[in-house]
Amino acid sequence: MSILLIGGSRRKDSLNSKVKHRIAEVADKFGISYKLLDADALDAPIYHGDFEDAEGVPESMQVLAREIQAASKVVLVSPEYNSSVSPLVKNAIDWVSRVKGDAWKDKKVLLGAASPGGLGGIRGLMHLRDILGNVQAWTAPNFAICPNANDQTIASMDENFLQGFLVQGD
Repeated sequence: MSILLIGGSRRKDSLNSKVKHRIAEVADKFGISYKLLDADALDAPIYHGDFEDAEGVPESMQVLAREIQAASKVVLVSPEYNSSVSPLVKNAIDWVSRVKGDAWKDKKVLLGAASPGGLGGIRGLMHLRDILGNVQAWTAPNFAICPNANDQTIASMDENFLQGFLVQGD
């Protein structure tokens, strides 16, 4: 099993990036193989069909599609923007869906989020699950969320829960 861990925020002190690293820490502890992918890898022009016709799919999105195809599952830790999906994440999903090979089709995707609010980003994950369903990915039923997120609450995310989260779909 190889897991691709993707963070959906490019902010320097992103809470979601910290959750991604907490999940990686738990994976290390339990001997689960993974690869970390920096959110900068998700950067591409906003999807536009005319751009695709003129320039093709950006190389960064082709690389991302290959990384997704090579992984047995993807863990996507994404911030919530106005109760929905991060534009960075949505854009990456849209571009990858344009790459030949259907990288998302039947891919096991596990979702996580952190938010300083009391819902932990779950509203955005619900939208993200719908979007991923439309590109034929399978999304795991349990989310790894951290409400009232800060360094302390992220560091104290239950490792047994996170281990169970990581093995969903095995």
